[in-house]
Amino acid sequence: MPAGIPGRGNFMNEKAADLEDARRHVETLRQNLPSSISVAAMGVRSKTPFNLLSVRESLIWRTEELARGACDMLEKGDLASGALLTRAVAESAAFVWRLHELLKTRATRDPDELNKTVLAMIAGWKNDPTFPQAINILTLLKHMDKTIPGAEASYNSLSEFAHPNWSGVAGLFSEIDRENYVTRFGRGWPKTERVKEMAANLLVASLELFHLRI
Repeated sequence: MPAGIPGRGNFMNEKAADLEDARRHVETLRQNLPSSISVAAMGVRSKTPFNLLSVRESLIWRTEELARGACDMLEKGDLASGALLTRAVAESAAFVWRLHELLKTRATRDPDELNKTVLAMIAGWKNDPTFPQAINILTLLKHMDKTIPGAEASYNSLSEFAHPNWSGVAGLFSEIDRENYVTRFGRGWPKTERVKEMAANLLVASLELFHLRI
């Protein structure tokens, strides 16, 4: 059973994830990248199912690229880049989770409201009032957290290393020698190994959830 599915009790794997697990998920995505969808083949008049599938297929391409890059960066020890890309994969999981919920419950929703929500997801824009207002990804993460407890907390924990605050700057790239009153700079400090482990766990869990809902 994939990590984070109800019954496991938490979002993260109970043991350290192997980046090879993430690579296997990425390879599965790569081998199944969609090439097209047909309105006529769907056999429905409503545009909503087509719009849902359109954004999902694009999201598969985006997630494969982001996850592949996250694996590369984490394996190289470029943890700031790896954290940012891993965080983006977690956002993909939250996004596709919401798409799946909308598709599954579409028969019980008002058609106009459903179409409005889907358009905000497929064509949302923050800085142009002529476009639908984009949905905040944190809203989607909070929504997924109701079913997958710990998803939002795991995302927030890694975000500390993705932002230019202490964790993501001095915490990753410096080491204080208090005995000699010297601060040294670089990467690959022993203290950052936990960050790599945290990112690998979130990456694998997010990819498992992503696969579960596509």
